[in-house]
Amino acid sequence: MAISTANPAPYGPASAVIDILDRFRNRGLTRPFNAEVLARAGVSDSLIPRTLQTLQALDLINEGGDPTETLEGLRRAPETEFKPLMAAWLKNVYADVFTFANPTDDETTIRDAFRAYNPVGQQSRMVALFIGLCRAAGLRPDDTKESRPRVHARKTQSEPRPVGEKRSQPYQYAKPSTLTIGLPPALTGLLQSLPDDGKWTKSQRDKFVETFAAVLDYSITVIDSPKEEETDND
Repeated sequence: MAISTANPAPYGPASAVIDILDRFRNRGLTRPFNAEVLARAGVSDSLIPRTLQTLQALDLINEGGDPTETLEGLRRAPETEFKPLMAAWLKNVYADVFTFANPTDDETTIRDAFRAYNPVGQQSRMVALFIGLCRAAGLRPDDTKESRPRVHARKTQSEPRPVGEKRSQPYQYAKPSTLTIGLPPALTGLLQSLPDDGKWTKSQRDKFVETFAAVLDYSITVIDSPKEEETDND
């Protein structure tokens, strides 16, 4: 039986309806469905009255709380046929709503399709129930994740490295090439001996510095002052 504007429309939580349906299909529930059964199934006390009203309005239970042929058919349906059968049930029970809106429409459009239903103050919950059931039946994509704002990592300016702090990655040293043109051959050869991977031991470094000083003194004459050089050249 389709819902109509002549009677109160269902507005219980979709999660409770789907959970009851899942429990009835896979684990079974005591009959008839009443407040005690729903409480034992995990429905909170505040939601039990509207959940019972919703189950009845959606033609899942009768006035006495017994499962209808619709609910029994959903329980017996194989897994591959469950969602198509659920979709067919929703299209039948919400026939009037489907005349004015599609399950994939935005919430404003769907809300407009419910504006003639009572109680008026519960129309937003009617919309939430309809959308939730359509998602469960595969009539509407699960857009709950897409609606959440994406958090992007903010790029922060790197802080200056304290003096003396080592790099996290070794410096890749490029051996001198054209930059060594004009240097004394001994210095050029020494610079070519720097390690390719930018790493060496302390003893290797100390030996290089000691050798560099000796080669530098050998390649370039040390004088006390420019005047001394001019006097030597006279």
